[in-house]
Amino acid sequence: MRLTLPVLLIAACAIAAIPANAADITECDRVATDPRDRDRVTDGADLKLLMNDATLAACTRDAAANPDVPRLAYQYGRVMLLHAKGEEGKAELERAAATGYLAAQLLLTSGYASGAYFKADQDRATFWAEKAAAQGSNYAQATYGTWIIEGKGTAKDVAKGLGLLKGYAKAGNAFADFSLAVLHRQGTLVKRDIPLAVAHYEKARDAGLGAAFSALALMYIAGDDIKRDVVKAQKILNEGAEAGHNGVRLLLARYLAEQVLPSPDGAAEARKWMCRAGPRGAQLHLEIYREDLTCN
Repeated sequence: MRLTLPVLLIAACAIAAIPANAADITECDRVATDPRDRDRVTDGADLKLLMNDATLAACTRDAAANPDVPRLAYQYGRVMLLHAKGEEGKAELERAAATGYLAAQLLLTSGYASGAYFKADQDRATFWAEKAAAQGSNYAQATYGTWIIEGKGTAKDVAKGLGLLKGYAKAGNAFADFSLAVLHRQGTLVKRDIPLAVAHYEKARDAGLGAAFSALALMYIAGDDIKRDVVKAQKILNEGAEAGHNGVRLLLARYLAEQVLPSPDGAAEARKWMCRAGPRGAQLHLEIYREDLTCN
C-alpha cells in the first residue's frame, strides 16, 4: 500500500498563512506560492500559472537574489519540476528541505516515492518522510509508519510501524486511521480484522478524509468482507459529496449514472454531482454520455 499523494499537491500540509511585510513578498511568491504550504506569505497560485515561462523567470531571479530563503527555493524547485527540469528542481527542493522546510520535505517524499519528476529512490523518500513526520505532518506520519511495516526504504519492523500508526491515530491523525484500515483489511502484513478496518475507516471519515468515504462505500457496494448495503453506501457517498470531496462526488455520479445506486432519476442526480465536481465532472459526463455537460 502506498499513501503517496499526487506530486505537487501535498494535501496534508498544514494551512497557516504567515504574515509578511510587503517588502518581503517577491514576484515568485505572487505567481508560484503553494496554497498548501503552511509557511506561505501570500495566497496560493493556480497550478497552471506555474507552467508559464514568466513564472520560471521570476522564480529563477528571486531565488538567486535570496539564497537564504528556503521558501523561494521550494517554489523555484516546484516550478522547475513542471518545466521538465527534474534534477535542478530536486536540488532546490533538497536545499529547502535541509533547512527544515516542511513543504519541500513532503514534496521530496512524494517525488522520490513516485519517480514522476526525477528518479525514484525509496531510501530518500523514507528519509524525508521521517523528517516531515517529526514536524507533525499527518500525511508523512501515516506514510512513514506504513513504510516501516512494509520495509520500504528502512528495516522492516511491523511492531514498530503498527505502534506508530496506532499512536498517530489515537492523536487524531485521519491518514493513520486510513492506513490502519487498509492494513487490517488486506491482512497481509498485520492481522486481518474486518470490523477493526471498518472502525478505522469510520474514524477517518468522521475526521473528514475524502478517501475514507469512498473506501467505506465501496466495501458496502461490493459486499466484500461485510454485508452488501447499497443504501448505506449511498448515504456515505452523499455525505462525502456534500462535504465537498470531489473524488467522492465523481464516484457517486458514476454509480448513479450506471444505476449501481438506487434513484428515481439517476441520470439527473448524476449530472448534478458532475456539475458540482467541475472540470473532472464534465470529463466524466463526456465519458459516460458521449456529450458535453450542461450545468444550470
